[in-house]
Amino acid sequence: MRQALALGLTMGVLLFAAGRVWAAEEAEAPKKPDQAAEAVFLERLKEIRLIEIKHLRAPAPAEFEKGREKILAIKDEKAIGPMVNVLYASNPKQRALLVEALNQFAADNSKVAQAYLQDIAAGDGNATNRKRAVEGLKRWTGDRPTNRLMAHLALDEVSSIRDHAATALATLQERRAIWLLVERLVTEEVRLTGADVWDCQVALDLRCQTCDIPTFRHSTVTAAVPAMGIATATIDLPEVRVVDFKTTIAMGDKGHVSPTYERVRTEHPEILAALKSLTGRDFGFSQAAWQKWLESEEAKKIVPPWEPVVVKPE
Repeated sequence: MRQALALGLTMGVLLFAAGRVWAAEEAEAPKKPDQAAEAVFLERLKEIRLIEIKHLRAPAPAEFEKGREKILAIKDEKAIGPMVNVLYASNPKQRALLVEALNQFAADNSKVAQAYLQDIAAGDGNATNRKRAVEGLKRWTGDRPTNRLMAHLALDEVSSIRDHAATALATLQERRAIWLLVERLVTEEVRLTGADVWDCQVALDLRCQTCDIPTFRHSTVTAAVPAMGIATATIDLPEVRVVDFKTTIAMGDKGHVSPTYERVRTEHPEILAALKSLTGRDFGFSQAAWQKWLESEEAKKIVPPWEPVVVKPE
């Protein structure tokens, strides 16, 4: 019995010691790159969210200014993603602060910041934010940061985003976009022009109630009268002929929706304005005239050769 107890205690001590060693080894083991990046992201996300809750939501301008200073004091490029996650919301002041912070990062040659600025320049619903984003991109040194703008122009199905991208490209004097601008100058779109119609068979059983014009008939009324015997009188009683109808509607459970679509030719004035700004020429909405001009010697001097747009993840 004593030997068994001693053996059990010994095994317990050994397992406890082994567990401590395994825990120490696990704690010292380096994290994988993805895990480390996620940990940094979450830490920054928590930091920025606390600033947003404590300062940027406050109604007092002084509190918002404190939050703004804290945000602009963040210099770590890895904070850009969490910053966009928190600040790009419905609050216009917070979105404006995000653009200001991204411009600050872009001034330090952050490619991540300039990628976000391009998306804001094309997709933000506020004209002031789009303008500030483009101003930040204009200060970029080196190759023009326009590939994402050109991708929006080439691929986006929302016409307003294509128009914003065209305006930004013209402001940045990106002549590589001229080929795409000509292609997107006039588009053919399929639009729903009629309401959805449910096409099926309906059986109606209509019923109602009608009344003829009343007629009167003479009726004699007799009644016993105290101390006088029986009294007799003649009165007119109305007669009305009434007809009842009931309504039943029966609709089959088989049918189909028949919307009306048509192809619509749409001209885009913002894209024409961008073309005029980049080329100094005006051929209106005639894509054939623009394409003919692109083949001229004049165009070859100012328009770079066509090349596919390549967007690399930042």
